[in-house]
Amino acid sequence: MGSDYEVPVYFQEDLFKVLGEERPDHRWIIIGPAGSGSSFHVDPNSTSAWNAVIKGAKKWVMFPPEVPPPGVHPSADGAEVTSPVSIMEWFMNFYGACRTWKKRPIECVCRAGDIVFVPNGWWHLVINLEESIAITQNYVSRRNLLNVLDFLKRPNASELVSGTKDRVNLHDKFRNAIDAAYPGTISQLEVEAQQKAADRKKKVAFWDSAVDSNTGGFKFSF
Repeated sequence: MGSDYEVPVYFQEDLFKVLGEERPDHRWIIIGPAGSGSSFHVDPNSTSAWNAVIKGAKKWVMFPPEVPPPGVHPSADGAEVTSPVSIMEWFMNFYGACRTWKKRPIECVCRAGDIVFVPNGWWHLVINLEESIAITQNYVSRRNLLNVLDFLKRPNASELVSGTKDRVNLHDKFRNAIDAAYPGTISQLEVEAQQKAADRKKKVAFWDSAVDSNTGGFKFSF
């Protein structure tokens, strides 16, 4: 099976490769009957993921990181997620209402040959509409490298980090390996992130100065 496995071109940058045999678990084959699936969760270690259907059909429901799905209650430190209902009960009790939200879920159905991308931090539920076979892989790219490093160094990393025996030291091992393989990359990404944050503040400051808070209108000067 390994000889037939090929990562799609869009997802071939996988920075966890620098850890070699010490990299966390990252790829799986998933087989299940109709009605089976996975309840709402966020993928491990702040990684992004892709999922390709080989046979069958899978329905996906996804929410952005800042919108916990209704009926799902994550703990403050992210170590635990409580979902008191099954997948089918969630569809029966919550699905209809959340589709009218301003930040409504992103949904799709993937069939044989389709691939779905799951950004890091996004909540997602998957249910097999038919007997299904799929392959999936979690990965780190430059796009989410800083998120992964922040996740791995959290105070409760020993509870949060998964897929490896050495949860506590994974951050240092990964950062050092990235610095050795791609010198300057982390520093460059940190500078870019700071610049983006500064640009966002400038945009907010402009509109604050342009809007008259007392009247709700705009202020003009010549």
